[in-house]
Amino acid sequence: MDYVTETTASLPERLVRNTQRLFDGQDPAHDWQHNLRVMAMCERIGREEGADMALLRLAALLHDIGRAEERRTGECHAEISARIAGEWLREEGMDSEQIMLVQKAILAHRFRKESPPTSLEEKILFDADKLDSIGAIGVARAFAYSGVIGQPIHAALPDQHTPFHEYEWKLVRIKDRLYTATARQIAEERHLFMKKFFEQWNLEIRGIR
Repeated sequence: MDYVTETTASLPERLVRNTQRLFDGQDPAHDWQHNLRVMAMCERIGREEGADMALLRLAALLHDIGRAEERRTGECHAEISARIAGEWLREEGMDSEQIMLVQKAILAHRFRKESPPTSLEEKILFDADKLDSIGAIGVARAFAYSGVIGQPIHAALPDQHTPFHEYEWKLVRIKDRLYTATARQIAEERHLFMKKFFEQWNLEIRGIR
């Protein structure tokens, strides 16, 4: 049984079904497949690092359920996700302390300095989510999202945002922002592939290769 199947099989069926429904129509960089990859990576890292897997699985499942509402309202998707997660987990009969821990992990998964992850489970969810932003899948997601929001793949003007700007501003820094030893090890190969891709990209754009 693979990580994804094993992870979803251990979660309440209604919770998984309701979560998947919220991803209908989402952009390909933040769709249900992204969610499944993050869940699988949490499973892998969590086992290596000795995490509370029950808590981590719930946080991974629910970490992006606010994406669709964020696109409608502009509110931070992590805050929306944590709020919806609280409602759903109370309906599942989960106690308030565990709900709070799941919500904290969801709130801390974003790439920002003001709310860094502190617990092991928060760090693992952060790392798993960021690992999906680098390597081959990270490159694909960067270009896919650019297409969704109408960005060019190559800047005709200096101030235009492109996948390469995303790489320079954010993606290249990710491997040094990860918290767990397991994630940092996984990140090494992904980072090198991504770096090599964008080096080749720049040569081709300039007509050198």
